[in-house]
Amino acid sequence: EPEPEPDVSSGDGVAAVDMDVAPLPPPPVEVDCDDITALETKAMLGQLGVALRKCLDGRIELSSRLTEKDKISRVLIADAKSRDDKPDWERLMRRHLETIDRSDPNMCLTYSIFLHKEGVAKSARVIRWSDYALENKTKWSGSTHTRNVYYLHQLKSEAASRLWKRAEKRFVKDRNEKNEAKTTKYRSMAKQYSRAWLDYAKASGKDTTRPRAACVSASGNAEFCPL
Repeated sequence: EPEPEPDVSSGDGVAAVDMDVAPLPPPPVEVDCDDITALETKAMLGQLGVALRKCLDGRIELSSRLTEKDKISRVLIADAKSRDDKPDWERLMRRHLETIDRSDPNMCLTYSIFLHKEGVAKSARVIRWSDYALENKTKWSGSTHTRNVYYLHQLKSEAASRLWKRAEKRFVKDRNEKNEAKTTKYRSMAKQYSRAWLDYAKASGKDTTRPRAACVSASGNAEFCPL
């Protein structure tokens, strides 16, 4: 007689199989980001954390009040700076200035300096945000006003000079009308901005050595850059 098959079925006729059941994930922790003032200290220390940053980002998207957007955005920017997360800081700064508010000359100046350090590829944006800072320069006073306005003229002059020199190199390699036009355009900008830098240096009593050298280089004419 053959041996009977072992009984591997449960009482309901379904094969009884030992299975490892994965535990259910814990419920999401609710994050409260309503008290912006209380979060400022965390942000200054770079300790907001991912959950709070997402919560604050969501509030910016949903809020219809610019004052609230501005305050939340500044908290996020401060946190990114404290964490030394440059890509996130740049993203947050760009969003703030382009979609929330660009009337703060300090933020525009800070962003211009950052872009300038990134090299010639960001030079056009350096000029753009330096101009926005200059539009609101009356918010500064005294020596802060003089120092910052001088620096903004310097940023514009050096950014235009970078664009001109890059365009000139391209024109030397490929002498076509498009490259020639760009070279002429950017040299004209470098000439204009360096002269403005020199004029402000003279009017404010600042050192004229560097702005005059930039002016003579761009114009090719020392008479265009009087001391």
